[in-house]
Amino acid sequence: LLDVEGNLLWRGLRIRIGVHVGEARVEIDPLTLKADYFGPTINYAARVESKALGGQVLLSEATLRYLGDDLRSSLTLAEVGNFTLRGIVQPQTLFSATPQELRNRAFPAEAVDLLC
Repeated sequence: LLDVEGNLLWRGLRIRIGVHVGEARVEIDPLTLKADYFGPTINYAARVESKALGGQVLLSEATLRYLGDDLRSSLTLAEVGNFTLRGIVQPQTLFSATPQELRNRAFPAEAVDLLC
């Protein structure tokens, strides 16, 4: 991944992450004995994640409001735009969260435009 000046920032696995806050239902899987999470909050987070690009972390507006000052100061936060999320009537404003160490990481604007 290159920054806007063409400098290599990261080479490796690029996962997409979507974050939303709220309550979730937790159930233990009888086969694996591991927790599984369900509910509208989980569905919303999945919709947010679907709009992220590889290596990008997107936050819902509710999550942005929930962040404390300590966490905010360690991140570069930027509004990405308004997105139509499946199952949600009105477009939702999403924000990118990037660690300060990777603040020069850039995502192609045309790729983001395709996801709106």
